[in-house]
Amino acid sequence: MGERRRLGIQDALWLEMDRPNNLMVVDSVIWTAEPLDFGALREVVEERLLDRYPVFRSRAVRDDDGSWWWEPDPEFNFDNHVSLVSLQNPDDPGALQDLVAARRAEMLNRDHPLWQSIWIKRYGEGSAMILRSHHAIADGMRMMQVVMSLFDVADDGGPVMAPAVVQAGAYPLPPGQSLSRRVRSSASQAARSAGGAISRLGEAPRLFERVGRLGRFVLRNPVGAGATLMTTAKANAADVAGTVRVAVPGGGTLVDVFSAVPGDADTVRKLLLGTRNDATMWTGTAGGEKAVAWSEALPVAAMKALGRANHSTVNDVLVACVAGALHDYLRAHEAPCSSVTFMVPVNLTPVDLTPDTLGNDFALVQLELPTDEADPIKVLAAAKRRMDRIKHGHEAALAFRFQETIAGFSRGLYEASVDMFANRTLGTLTNVPGPAMPVYLAGSLVEGIVGWAPISGNQPMSVTLSSYNGKVMLGIACDTALVPEHEMIVEGFVDAFERLADATPSVVLMPVSWGRGGKGPGRGPGKGSGKGLGRKR
Repeated sequence: MGERRRLGIQDALWLEMDRPNNLMVVDSVIWTAEPLDFGALREVVEERLLDRYPVFRSRAVRDDDGSWWWEPDPEFNFDNHVSLVSLQNPDDPGALQDLVAARRAEMLNRDHPLWQSIWIKRYGEGSAMILRSHHAIADGMRMMQVVMSLFDVADDGGPVMAPAVVQAGAYPLPPGQSLSRRVRSSASQAARSAGGAISRLGEAPRLFERVGRLGRFVLRNPVGAGATLMTTAKANAADVAGTVRVAVPGGGTLVDVFSAVPGDADTVRKLLLGTRNDATMWTGTAGGEKAVAWSEALPVAAMKALGRANHSTVNDVLVACVAGALHDYLRAHEAPCSSVTFMVPVNLTPVDLTPDTLGNDFALVQLELPTDEADPIKVLAAAKRRMDRIKHGHEAALAFRFQETIAGFSRGLYEASVDMFANRTLGTLTNVPGPAMPVYLAGSLVEGIVGWAPISGNQPMSVTLSSYNGKVMLGIACDTALVPEHEMIVEGFVDAFERLADATPSVVLMPVSWGRGGKGPGRGPGKGSGKGLGRKR
């Protein structure tokens, strides 16, 4: 039967943070080019998931003293966790997206181990699998690790041994220095730097009034509220607009007073005073109805070429395209917004493909992206500057120590702090590279992989950049009331990529076959022109 195992503080807290409008569940979708042999798939799941990770056979139970434990389920039944379904229209990506969205709003049964899988008989010419697991089992990075363990390098077997997977916030470090070590060893240095930064900042101006729905926003995010007021003035009065425009896209007079102070001072400003996250159409109370979509897959080689030409990284290019997509969406809905902030998970330990346990070991940093700038080169420059500021500063260290301290002090205070910081941001943004080569699931070629991290508080969306076999796609999971016509965002991601390519004359992109007019499995519901990116610039 195995032994009881106590949950870590962070793992246990995720169990208590489920909300009816935002569940703490990691969702992943895999689809194949040929139909799956579901008997073979069951064997793979049992061998590589259930037998390797005992937590998938264990229930979460709580003792009288409030501590949480993983306890082997004496009545574990595989069939309680797996269902086989048929789509009404297997050739329509929207049908699979609707199924994922419907399940994303369903709580996992606490009487059983906290995971479920939905197997889709036919999707396009192949099949599909949805895998759902509670955040208490593992964070998004380790769940990708679990998914990777299901794959083979050939149709006749051979488990994948992929390189370590990193997220958007897990930047390269000096040789021999893990991020976990850097976080723990630099915490005191960060605190000293932060103290110095505070003394330089002085007192923030109190310029805010509690007006309409902006009132609550002011209290939890003063900087964002200040930027919102300035953006509104800019949108409605040209003479005022000239006084609040600044050189940095997505900024305003108030927020860039803080941005001028480099490094750790910017971190302190985000933690204590708030973020560049304007109140706009998606600011409000999240409901229970969700939607998901994913874009067409774009070539990673093209992203690399654009990065090199603009002295940026692939991550810089990707997040700049996200900013461009949100800019288009807001403009189409006549919703002025100068900037948005995402929570970006930073993995603290190297990913081990054959670990004994899973769990959570990450920190969250806050990435601010401009949404008021149409020039893709300027957007990329701003994204790179802000990514670099996080990369070279101590934000991960401060965030980790803050989470650890609050979690150990009070569960209620921790939950309140998570909600406060979550509501200062638009949602979660992760970049999860998958296998760089074709892989197989139970003998069938994998055609696409996408997933979403959970969101908390009243965050409206979770955005994931998933790469596989030399291509990358954007996936969005969102609240339907706060983010209507969400498909526009995944379409806008491709449009933003094209604009950046057009604005980079030194780059020659090879012809690609993703096409903008198709609606086959794995493609988003795009309405593009059908043009390729093979033209010489």
